[in-house]
Amino acid sequence: MKRFLVSAFAATLAASLAAAAVAQQVETTPIPMSPKPDFSSMQFMVGTWNCTAKSARRPTPTLSTAVTSLDSSGYWLVTKTKSKATSWFPHATNSVDSVTYDAQAKHWVDVETDDAGGYDVSTASGWDGSNMVWHDVTLSYGADIASSNATTFTKASDTKTTFASSFKTKKGRTVGVTGSCTKA
Repeated sequence: MKRFLVSAFAATLAASLAAAAVAQQVETTPIPMSPKPDFSSMQFMVGTWNCTAKSARRPTPTLSTAVTSLDSSGYWLVTKTKSKATSWFPHATNSVDSVTYDAQAKHWVDVETDDAGGYDVSTASGWDGSNMVWHDVTLSYGADIASSNATTFTKASDTKTTFASSFKTKKGRTVGVTGSCTKA
């Protein structure tokens, strides 16, 4: 019986010590916030823009109005775009494009969604002169798009931007897309 009591005491003591060790590993310090992005190089984008985008496989361009602002948290540069219907896509669409900087990964991140089921996540290392090159991480824009190539965004001035990209269809055709935006 004495051996049983000693064993029970030893087991209880071991369990208590293990619980105390686990309790000591619990952190009580607050989780640090990520640093806010430095949007100074993109400040020119804040405002209203009139845009046009032309796909090489479509007869007419898409026209849109984009309004860009810094969100109240200071972490996101948000662009809300309203695109007009066209003869080849008879639906007006809305999209939200949010850009932030990932300090750990050391790149810009762009997350875009629209009300037609499309989405896109892309990254860019930053400005190289007046150009920023965005690389898609994942996207969904139409059932016939197999992949996309980088998009080069160019700051022509504080009131004009251009972009050029291309994508590959599932049938293997490469289609160029170009566009520009002018500040309203």
